Amino acid sequence: MSLWTDTEISLKMKRIKIKGFTLIEVMIALFIFSIVSVAVIKNLSMAIRQSTVLKDRLEARWVAENYMTRMQMLPKTSENFPTAGFSRDNSQFGDRRWELEIEVQETENESVRRIVLKVYKDLSEEDIISMFVCLPDNEQE
Repeated sequence: MSLWTDTEISLKMKRIKIKGFTLIEVMIALFIFSIVSVAVIKNLSMAIRQSTVLKDRLEARWVAENYMTRMQMLPKTSENFPTAGFSRDNSQFGDRRWELEIEVQETENESVRRIVLKVYKDLSEEDIISMFVCLPDNEQE
C-alpha cells in the first residue's frame, strides 16, 4: 500500500521547480568567459608593453636634453665650441646606464654646429631616440 497515488506524485512533481543550470549552459558560459578573458589579457599585455616603450623613450629624451643643456651651459669660448667629429659618452639616469653617440657636423654658417645625438639603452643595437640641435657660437656674434 502506497502513501501517495500516482496522480498525487505527478502533481507534486509539477509544483517542484528545478533550480540551477544545466551542464550545457555552464559550458557555454565558461566558453564565453574564456574568449572575453583572452581578449582582455591580450589588450592588457599590449598596454603594459607600450607603456614600457614610452617610459624608455621619455627617459632617453631626458638624457639627450640633459647632455645638450650641459653643452649649452659651458662658457662660450672657442675651446668649448665643438669641433666636427664623432664621439661616444654614457650617462646614468635613474636605474639605467644610457649610451650616447654624438656626431658634430659643420654647417654653412661657420659659427653654428649641428649636433646629432643618438641614445641607446644598455648597449642595445637600436637607438631609443635620435635628435639634432644647432649650437651657435655666441662669441662670434
